[in-house]
This record gives sequence, C-alpha cells and structure tokens, in this order.
Amino acid sequence: MNNFLNETSFPYSPSSSGSRDSGPLPEGVSLSSEGTGSSSGTYRTPQEYIDSLNGDGEWIIYNSSTNTAKVTSIEAFVKHCKSPSKDVGAFEDLGRDQVENELFGNEEHESLHFDGIMANTLKENSENYSQFSDYDSSKATSYANDLKELDRFNYTIENRSNMYNPLYYVSPYYDGVGSSHSAKYWRINAGIEQTDTSFTVETNLALALMQISDVDSVKFNEVWGQGHSQAERKGSASGNFINWINECMSNESDFFLFDF
Repeated sequence: MNNFLNETSFPYSPSSSGSRDSGPLPEGVSLSSEGTGSSSGTYRTPQEYIDSLNGDGEWIIYNSSTNTAKVTSIEAFVKHCKSPSKDVGAFEDLGRDQVENELFGNEEHESLHFDGIMANTLKENSENYSQFSDYDSSKATSYANDLKELDRFNYTIENRSNMYNPLYYVSPYYDGVGSSHSAKYWRINAGIEQTDTSFTVETNLALALMQISDVDSVKFNEVWGQGHSQAERKGSASGNFINWINECMSNESDFFLFDF
C-alpha cells in the first residue's frame, strides 16, 4: 500500500475496472469503483482515502508526515478488499458450466469435471449431503466418471490438470517437482483487489519459486487499488513487460511470465 501512496497523485478516483486514475477531474465529474469492495468516489487527499477504508472500523493506520500506512488486521483487509466474487466450486461448478470445465473437454464432451478434491468431497460427505432436499447424488457420480476420461493423446484429467498448474512443477508438495527445468526469471503481478481467487495463489507460487536454486529472480508485485486486470504499479503493462524482457535478455534468454 505504501507504494500506492507514494506513486499515486491525489485527487484519486478508482475506476470500475480497478485500474488507477489520478489527477484533477472536471467539475461535477467523479468516478466510482464497483465490485472491488474497497472504495468509491473521488478522494482529494490520502487521509480522505484512508478514512473511507476505515469507514467500518479502523484497520489501517496512516502517518501523514511520512505518507505511509500500516495494515493492522488481515481479517479486516480480507473482508474489505477480498470479498469472494465466485461461489464454492469457483472454477469447477456442479453443472460443468464454467469456461474452465470447457478447457478440460475432449472429443466426446464439450466440458468435463476436473477437480479431484471436489470429487472426493462429494463422495466422502454423501451421507450428510443426502439430508438436504435438493441434494442430487448423480453429481458425485458425474465427477467420478469425468475424472476417468482421456483426451485424444490418452492423457487423463489429472495429467492435464497438472500441466496447467505451475506449482506442480515447482512445489515439493507435488510429484512433478524436479521433472522440468524452471525458467530463471519470473514476473508475477496481481491486483490485490481481484476477487476471483485468494491472494495466496500468487503468493504461494512466488514463495515456491524463491526456493529453487535455478531461479535467479522473482519480481513479485501485489498492486494496491487494482483488480483482475493487467495490474501495474505505474506505466503500461505492455511497456513494462517489454522492458522486463529486455532486462532478462541482457543476462539470459530463459524467462517466464505469470499474470493474474
């Protein structure tokens, strides 16, 4: 947040996309933030912005003399900035209706279930779930059957899911660690107000990469005041990306980009 305070000009108006607009606005015109869960309107000073965040109780302490802030409650931060925007089964719903379900389809099925954790949860808790009038036992069967499906190359759903998961190759929690060569340079940017996933998703990836001896650099930025977008602290996403590639290429030709 201190980067945000140092790099943002006030008056400041959050946009509906979560990107950063700053500077004076025409008289009578204001922008608002919808869906980010943090703030709305135009804030004339940093103190006014902090006061809006503390509207339901203080969880940020602001020092105007140094223009710095300190978050005193992770719980309050999560409630204020990270209210979930998706239901349980966020990327893998019971009806196979998410675009992620389509990603795992094959020649016989346009979409398939792919989440083994969800499948096990339905199986292990079927007795408890059956007490609800709207429980449909066929859902558990659907998950179990889908996870047995193969694609045209005879890859299982589990194989394909692992291939889409970067942590599978870099975290010792998974069997895939050590089975591939990690890029030496990584750039991970995420809007801290994006609510599609928990901020631990990108944090876990960054921390796992930092434990790999072959990885030379992990540039990790959680960008305050931005949501599910090409989040940048300043400048343009394309310009910063090109500059980062040039920096990497001046040392090595091996790099990887991961954006949220």
